Amino acid sequence: MKKKILLLFLSALLTFALCGCDAVTFNVTELMTPPKATGEKAAIQELIDKEAGSGYTLKYPQNGSFRSAITTVDYDADGVQEAVAFYLPAGEAQTIHLLIMDNINGEWTTVGNHTSKSTTVDRLLFSDLDGDSVSEIIVGWNTYNSLIKDLSVYLTAEGTSSEIICESNYSDLLCSDFTSSGKEELLLLSLFTADKPATASLITLNDTKNGLYAISEAPIDGDVVSFAKIQTGRVFYGQQGAVIDGITSEGTYNTQLIYYSDYFASLQTVSFAGDSPTNQASRSYAVLSEDIDGDGIIEVPNTFKLRIDDIQTEAVPAALIYWCEYSATGSMNIDKTQVTSLVYGLRFTVPEKWADNYTAYVNYSSGEIAFYEWAEGKPSDVILIIRMFPHDIWADGISSKGYTELAKNDSYVYAFITPGLNSSMMLTNEEVKEAFSLISK
Repeated sequence: MKKKILLLFLSALLTFALCGCDAVTFNVTELMTPPKATGEKAAIQELIDKEAGSGYTLKYPQNGSFRSAITTVDYDADGVQEAVAFYLPAGEAQTIHLLIMDNINGEWTTVGNHTSKSTTVDRLLFSDLDGDSVSEIIVGWNTYNSLIKDLSVYLTAEGTSSEIICESNYSDLLCSDFTSSGKEELLLLSLFTADKPATASLITLNDTKNGLYAISEAPIDGDVVSFAKIQTGRVFYGQQGAVIDGITSEGTYNTQLIYYSDYFASLQTVSFAGDSPTNQASRSYAVLSEDIDGDGIIEVPNTFKLRIDDIQTEAVPAALIYWCEYSATGSMNIDKTQVTSLVYGLRFTVPEKWADNYTAYVNYSSGEIAFYEWAEGKPSDVILIIRMFPHDIWADGISSKGYTELAKNDSYVYAFITPGLNSSMMLTNEEVKEAFSLISK
């Protein structure tokens, strides 16, 4: 009788699978047991199973470069990879474990099993905080407040590990050798809360390697409610630091530079609040700092709207970006000037010979940016048109006649046309192609 019932069920299952019925869909992969890990991964999995017991849940870091629940990395530079895993044991609500494992003589063994008081992991990173070429394991733990995260540093040596709990919290953080000491420090960024002002703290490992302490602290903009982008690099010639692009409570963007000054032996912060082209880093456009010219120094974007006359009805002024580089004397110098469109994802570097004698309009109905010579307080001759063609329109060759292709992506074919004017403002095809670029996502 049982065999008959089983045969009837299998027959019905096969019928549904073959009939193409929309009401019931079977995914074969969901009915299968996931393949078991093999080789080295299997040995790591077996060790986790042994430590965690049955019914545990792997936990994944939510931010940072390492997002896997199980990360393999050679953090001690011995040529053999170690492993780090996060898991929540069965029946425990908020005790995530950090399991540190090492491959010693071909056998995976536990170096440390540490517990936290958090339900989620913010991030995992590795940084050499004592300059011994062995990276420490750094873990950020989420708390009940999304702006406040706890930090722990784990040191490993001779098959064992120890935990150092940082007394300072953070909203975001960076690692780099900010003091040029040959070892890396932690730059903790804390957004404003009711209990604490917005602060940047430079944290290092003490000489006895049993604690962390703050080298220096400095206030940062308390109106920033979230970070759009944080990065380390040179903030001016010969000076390592951090560039912080933040979003304010009004929804605008701004930029702050943070670096450690040997002369003052403290953190220095630089913000931009003027109204000149080189000092206005508060902007409504989501343009973020970057090394725009490839010289290793991160430039700060200052954005403005180009001039426009009252005659234009369908077009709007294009956005102009002054990419500015900070100097040790405290001045800002313009490295590059670009017309940009975030909607169309493009940038056009303004040629030096145009000087300040141009403007540009964006027309969304026709999908183009038109560049004009600016003379006697108004736009005059068109000197360049960049148009964004849908792929099918470009392919038919009718509307695109006379245009030269610049680039393409999934959305558009970018092309340009220049009128045959006898003007010093005119560009060659090669100059247009060199000045044009797509914004990388």
